[in-house]
Amino acid sequence: MKFFPKDKTALNGRVFRSGLYSAAITAAVLVLAVLVNLLVRALPTKYTTFDLSEAGLYTLSDSSAQVAQGLTQDVTIYYLCETGNEDQIISKLLDKYASESSHITWEIKDPAIYPTFAAQYGAQDAASGSLILVSGEQSVVLDASDLYDYDYSDYYTTGSYRVTFSGESKITSAIYRLTSGEQKHAYYTTNHGEQALTDTLTDALENQNLSLTALDLLSSGSVPEDCDLLIINVPAQDFASAGALVDEMSLLRSYLSAGGKVLLTTDTYYNTPNLDAVMAEFGLTRAEGLVVEGDSGHFMNGYPYYLLPDYASPTETTALEGVDTSRHVLLQMAQGITLTETENVTAEALLTTSDAAYSKAAGYEMATVEKEDGDTDGPFTLAAYARNTATEAEVIWINCGNMDNESAYQVVPGNCTFLQGCASSLAGQVGSVLIDSKALEAAPISVSSAQAAVLGLVFILILPAALLAAGAVVVILRRRK
Repeated sequence: MKFFPKDKTALNGRVFRSGLYSAAITAAVLVLAVLVNLLVRALPTKYTTFDLSEAGLYTLSDSSAQVAQGLTQDVTIYYLCETGNEDQIISKLLDKYASESSHITWEIKDPAIYPTFAAQYGAQDAASGSLILVSGEQSVVLDASDLYDYDYSDYYTTGSYRVTFSGESKITSAIYRLTSGEQKHAYYTTNHGEQALTDTLTDALENQNLSLTALDLLSSGSVPEDCDLLIINVPAQDFASAGALVDEMSLLRSYLSAGGKVLLTTDTYYNTPNLDAVMAEFGLTRAEGLVVEGDSGHFMNGYPYYLLPDYASPTETTALEGVDTSRHVLLQMAQGITLTETENVTAEALLTTSDAAYSKAAGYEMATVEKEDGDTDGPFTLAAYARNTATEAEVIWINCGNMDNESAYQVVPGNCTFLQGCASSLAGQVGSVLIDSKALEAAPISVSSAQAAVLGLVFILILPAALLAAGAVVVILRRRK
């Protein structure tokens, strides 16, 4: 038998073609991978990154997205930090802003490389990690310490403190202030025992581009001409009328007759008939007594006078536009407001109770929260808006003295959002830019002692016993085969 030698030339050709084909496929795959990578990198980060943090640290809120998308002028954000030592939370958040609007750009300015850069914006003392936002000739400096909030309230009992990220709130508010146009001016009255505005509400209004200035009518003699909004916050004494040293009621009526705007909060504990008379001119009067809720879904912590009212659906005011109406509002010890049809006046409710509510005629002197003879059936309006169609004067009346309350904000942040919406609407602005701080750590899982006992029993006794029993059954079955 003869063996014919193989054609080495043909074999080598097939090997060569196979190798060439493999090399071509490999090169094509590499080119495709590079192209896909370039394409993905060219896409906005909102389409290529996913936020897995519990608090949404790397996700813009709806308010921030709306502000960014509504921009018509350019905003540049300079991040002052050492190259390579960026805070990933901030840098990724800035990427999100840039992806929402072509009018927003940002870049790092390393103080070691650009030592005099911050000085041109008056930020020569800004710490590393600070932000400078620039739009045209205007600028806002956000110090690094303002981007995080530190809560030491439990430090002496637990030895720990809580850190939350408030950078998004500060950045969005700064963008809004830079681009929203002329600043509005709000004045708050003094010298009547008014409740001081809380720091939380003050910050929220200033972030809305509203300046706040104290106003003593006794010394000023008038409401300033640039007053876009007059805030009267829970006065303990009434405004003086004719015959007094200064006729404050005349000054207030003159302001309203010229189209003024008033945000009034009151407490039934204080008697203010003169202010009540002004509200009556807008078709708003007090309902007798204190409101108590009969529906357990509309009060808090088992206290039927800690009211959780419903948002109304107003059509004449923008007070609730931009307000997250899924958040509860808490009114403690509130009084109802009656809306009466009045000539040249349009009025509507903003917050209302359930139909099961009733008003205790005894007020603060009530001995029981149970409904008694003489108590008035609900529902009740707790906050109302009214406009004089002839003068264009507008008022919002909230008949509760605890609406602006720091303690309440810790539990029910909706109070601040609601007040901010009311103030910005009366001042001629639309929407709000109030954004909550975000926790850096996931909330701990709380397990009761009973649950811990059950879990311990399951994992320490029941599961191991079940596994041993299953193993024993398998061994016995195998031995029988």
